[in-house]
Amino acid sequence: MQFLQYKIGTVNVTKLHTKLSSIDGSLTPHMLQSAVNALTYVFRAAAKANLKSDVLSSQLKDSMSFNEGTLAAIKHSWSQQGMLLNSPDIANQLLNIGQLVDIQWKLGVSISSDSCRNLNSPYVAMTIKVADPSGQLVTRSFELSIPEFQNFSRQMKEMANVLDSV
Repeated sequence: MQFLQYKIGTVNVTKLHTKLSSIDGSLTPHMLQSAVNALTYVFRAAAKANLKSDVLSSQLKDSMSFNEGTLAAIKHSWSQQGMLLNSPDIANQLLNIGQLVDIQWKLGVSISSDSCRNLNSPYVAMTIKVADPSGQLVTRSFELSIPEFQNFSRQMKEMANVLDSV
């Protein structure tokens, strides 16, 4: 749950394997990573759907993918800490979505380079500022050819249209 609440960066599967291998020697790091991935998916989906622990347990039981002991552990974990994931601030972190703050662009022409004396190639230099889920501003700069910029612009317009329709 700490991973889903962004209190720790990653789940250390190697450390987890070391702890659990004394209990069950048949577990491999790959099996544990698969289990962590599955639980992450289940808990994120439950948080997005704002499910109560009884509903989550019932849906998982209906899937017939979990035994009773596992269902009881998931239900207990979700009832104890799962609701902490349902706050609006955590929702953005679950989706790992930043907020676009600013886009700046300028048109330029490359006159020459080390390998080509007469380049004369237009480009668009872009700077994008995004506030990541923690609120920190992240600035990214890159250059696009004119066709790449046109494709980028088209995709941004498509995204705006989809967001307007929602």
